[in-house]
Amino acid sequence: MTNLHQTAQPWQWALPPRTATRIAAGRQARWLRVVEGRVWLTQSGAGDNNAQTLGGDLWLAPGQRHCLPPGAEWVAEGWPQARIELLEAPLA
Repeated sequence: MTNLHQTAQPWQWALPPRTATRIAAGRQARWLRVVEGRVWLTQSGAGDNNAQTLGGDLWLAPGQRHCLPPGAEWVAEGWPQARIELLEAPLA
């Protein structure tokens, strides 16, 4: 697995082909939005009995988004490659 690869925009990252990318847990909710390509997304530790899971694997198409709750670590992969935005939700 690799860390996110930054593109021209500081909130956008490229997901290269055949590479699983870890999205570290954040302190507040964030939104992952697909800009280009198709993205496979799963919560890290989803198969671990000690991990709190929010569901199974997700497939996201361009324009679709998914809320990443605070404290949750995720794994994303572009199929075959993709570009995503990772944005923090506004504080209440």
